[in-house]
Amino acid sequence: MKQLFENWRKFLAEQNESKVVTFDFDDTLAKSDFNNETGTWKHVGPYEPMMKRIKYFIGEAGTKVYVVTSRRAGREAASLNDENQRSVQEFLDEHGLEVDGVYFTDGEPKIETLLAKGSVMHHDDDPEDILDAEEKGLVAVPSDPYGIFNKLRVQYEKERAAEQEELEEVGMPPMISLNMRGKKKNANQKNEPLT
Repeated sequence: MKQLFENWRKFLAEQNESKVVTFDFDDTLAKSDFNNETGTWKHVGPYEPMMKRIKYFIGEAGTKVYVVTSRRAGREAASLNDENQRSVQEFLDEHGLEVDGVYFTDGEPKIETLLAKGSVMHHDDDPEDILDAEEKGLVAVPSDPYGIFNKLRVQYEKERAAEQEELEEVGMPPMISLNMRGKKKNANQKNEPLT
């Protein structure tokens, strides 16, 4: 009988727990275009398929919704003064999206933040972040506003396989994330995408 009550308490506790769903910002909720002439990004509006998803989860009882972006928090104030940009909070307010929190990873992979916040589902346009989420058992939902996600994913999967092979050859254990985006710098790119 005691076991029955313990199982019942556990069941009730699980029913009261909220689930956490996370969304990337740039090219997931908000679309932007890169101007090769000026070397800058320009906000072009919301990405409707993901806007529908975030609104659904915001309205779902027992669900916490967070925006987790690799944008740099220190650049948000400048976005407020640039007509071609939107700060994350400005965009959320503009579209009536009341989320439970916004987290900036400052150019680092998002997986540690996703795990720390207890995310069970993550939406993102970055194949590296999607692969990280899948590797850690999260439901990963790709955002593909430009129709290139699958091509990029295949490229990153090949790079990861090669990096993993190199690690194994020298006897190093697998890493938490093979997403090295935060560690590499592309010398040809003047401004990093704000994903």
